[in-house]
Amino acid sequence: MALAQYRTVSFWLLLLLSLADQDSVRATQIDWFVTNTTDDNGRPMRTDADVFNCSDRIYMMVAVSNLRETTHTLIVDWIDPSGRQREHTVHNFRYFGNPASIWAWLTLHPPRGAIALRLFNPSVGMREFIGTWTVRISIDYQFLGQAKFELLC
Repeated sequence: MALAQYRTVSFWLLLLLSLADQDSVRATQIDWFVTNTTDDNGRPMRTDADVFNCSDRIYMMVAVSNLRETTHTLIVDWIDPSGRQREHTVHNFRYFGNPASIWAWLTLHPPRGAIALRLFNPSVGMREFIGTWTVRISIDYQFLGQAKFELLC
């Protein structure tokens, strides 16, 4: 299947969760996207791109509204093409009733000694990162969805 068919990066999701814990997510609107572009203030901007370079800083932007007014936990897991979890971001935030945006990012670093060789071949030391990545998003330990992007060097 084409990468675009797997993309779940730009849509509104209405969650109707019946959770035993009343302090968790209830009827919530969530929008997320993956990007490598920021505005002049450093805030990630939505683009149509889903193919990025190994040297890019890749952002997962999550916008939420209608959360219960309490402290919540955003979890972002970055899964490489082999299925290995490369990063696990946990961010606790307090929701005050207004729409909120939170982002996490991924920056890849080549192994020691590969930096000089990358001037001649950008994929040196980065081959395991090349391919389709998955970003999984959870709030309050409830899986919300995922986004996929392609990484090339």
